[in-house]
Amino acid sequence: MVDVLLYLLGVAGVAAGITLLFLGMRAVLDIGGVCAEGGPYVTRQSCPQGTTLAMLIGIFGGLGSLLLAAWKGSVIGEGAGSVVFLAWPALFGALGFNFLQYGFSPPGDDQGWAWGWIICGVIFETMAFGPLLVGWRDARGMGASSSSRVAAAAPGGARLAASLRESRDAREARRSALPPLMPAATARPADEPGARSSVNDEALVDLLERLAALHRAGSLSDDEYARAKAELLERAGA
Repeated sequence: MVDVLLYLLGVAGVAAGITLLFLGMRAVLDIGGVCAEGGPYVTRQSCPQGTTLAMLIGIFGGLGSLLLAAWKGSVIGEGAGSVVFLAWPALFGALGFNFLQYGFSPPGDDQGWAWGWIICGVIFETMAFGPLLVGWRDARGMGASSSSRVAAAAPGGARLAASLRESRDAREARRSALPPLMPAATARPADEPGARSSVNDEALVDLLERLAALHRAGSLSDDEYARAKAELLERAGA
């Protein structure tokens, strides 16, 4: 429980840090995009009040929160640590939005577009959504076979790959609880004297054993096993 709370605190800290950088950047862009405070230089434009502090808290507080979320996410597992990678597109997407908005609508009385800011906005948005789209495409292209290969390459991967195959086999078994009957070529004609069904004794025993194996493996519940066995015996004429 403590790990989850610290993880959520880290995620919230990352979001707060990005928000402070976003708002601080807008305050600087409102006055032309250039400002400075202190030091031996005499600046033409002072930074808006509180902007410097907000930017410092956003940078260092956001980085600290990112490390906390990554640490506790790895402890929690189940993909929780992967959430921190969204901080990259969130940060550059937010800052790129500022550049584009102020590039197309510059502050002050200047007419026209600020191409320097527009170019920066395009670069930032590409940095934000380029990796995101590539990851999304790769995730969509990853099928069951690639999942098995990744599982096999991981520590204990052979056992994990086998578990994936067993899971798929179990799903298929539930869709068709009754094994297929033997081919018609081996069946005896219905009008042959003494013919009981399309399944001879040897095939019937084999199918009953297969049903029992599925039941022992947990692929069939007690009720499913009983119904499937009764249906098989009925179709066999036993």
